[in-house]
Amino acid sequence: MARPTKIDIFNLAGGQNSKSSPIFLKDNECELVQNYHLDNLGSLTKRNGILYLIGQLVDNKSILGMYLFSDQQGTDYSNVLVASDIAAGTSSTISKITTNAWANSKTLDTTGAQPIFCSFIDYVFRTNGTEVMGSSADLTNWGTTNCLATLKPKYTCVWEDRVYALNDNSATKYPSRIYWSSLPSGTPLALTWNAATQYADINPDDNDQITWGEPLGSIMLVFKENAIYRWTFGQVEPDKIISVGTPEGRTVKQTQGICFFTNKYGVYAFDGQTQPILISRKVQPFIDAIPTLTNMRAEVDNDHYYLYIGDVTVKGETYNNTMLVYTISAKAWHIETYPFEIKSMARFQRKTLGTTEIYESIYLGDDDGFVYRKDTGTSDYLGTAAKPIDGRILTKEYPLPNFPKTSILKNLYFLTQKAIGSKVNYRLDRGNWEAWKDLKERVTDGRLSGRARTAQFSITDYSEQTSQIEGLSVEVEAEKGIRREEQNG
Repeated sequence: MARPTKIDIFNLAGGQNSKSSPIFLKDNECELVQNYHLDNLGSLTKRNGILYLIGQLVDNKSILGMYLFSDQQGTDYSNVLVASDIAAGTSSTISKITTNAWANSKTLDTTGAQPIFCSFIDYVFRTNGTEVMGSSADLTNWGTTNCLATLKPKYTCVWEDRVYALNDNSATKYPSRIYWSSLPSGTPLALTWNAATQYADINPDDNDQITWGEPLGSIMLVFKENAIYRWTFGQVEPDKIISVGTPEGRTVKQTQGICFFTNKYGVYAFDGQTQPILISRKVQPFIDAIPTLTNMRAEVDNDHYYLYIGDVTVKGETYNNTMLVYTISAKAWHIETYPFEIKSMARFQRKTLGTTEIYESIYLGDDDGFVYRKDTGTSDYLGTAAKPIDGRILTKEYPLPNFPKTSILKNLYFLTQKAIGSKVNYRLDRGNWEAWKDLKERVTDGRLSGRARTAQFSITDYSEQTSQIEGLSVEVEAEKGIRREEQNG
């Protein structure tokens, strides 16, 4: 009498591998993991949604930059800063929150100027490469107090009690130059600058330009498009770390002592000690499909690096408004897709601003004047309209127990939680997709039919459920006349 035999897959923590052939994946990897995260160890859980903050700033204009200014002394002027062009398109404005509404903080910046912010000695500093460096203590009155007042740097950061300004885009351009302020002194604390002496040129003869400055422990990383340099204060010449950098400094983010950045070769992780390590090989087809590298944006939380890459076409399929997500603890990838273009990303800490609650979360700025909070609720919003989240999983192509000979399929079991609304399809030997069942129970089981060497499964969920896929089991008939040990060997 024939005995059934089966394959059990109850660990899906390997995430997405789009680089290898589906039959060569590890058993815990999938060909595609779209809008499911890896945070519940071993399973795939549909991601949470997004919710708009307050309302639209301005119609049909992109969010150019975002920042949470956290005031630490005296009167608390803490607030969210959001930049966008005005409706007429003749200038850009930095807005803040006042009584649960958007209000002007700074006006008359250049149209399309993308601000970079940092804060120190209870001032917020703004650079954008088109206006002179600006500052404000109360987010109402802006000027050049404590600034490098006559020059137009593109980037700014704070490191070792000094404010830095990088890539001078003034009339006389110094794209490889960094400037630094004095140490703070006096009452109240103040900074001074000397552009004639307090500067360094970072390999100015390399036909490249600075794209970011990132403090990392006891060093500052100076990024160019094709190199990274290690800078320590007072150094005559910076140390070149590696001959790759980033064309878009907004991909440079750090968490858990790791600095992430992205270029045309992929995503790198750098601990400041050894060489940067390329970590994105499993999603390289998505990296290779990025249409415009300078449109990339990134942010981090305690266990993820989120990289927005835009619309990409991979293996003939188009993914709109795509974000690659690296889970640090699992060393694994998945993708997320959104109903709008992401123009800006920022991580905010929890703060109460009058009647407006800012949560510890990542916030997204779109191309239509809206700011959204990530990881809340079970729906995505496009403006003020809620939309279900489109989840999709393509599993590995599993060799069946008698591979490379054929097996007769018998039953399929799916172990899930809250999976109402999820549909399962299957295909045999990489053939056409066939419908199986909707997932409704803790364990959904049913017949499979056919004879095959391999089987692959897809799970789709276009609903407001937070479904969790925990595993599957495929049962096949043992062939009559074949010994059990031969069947399994």
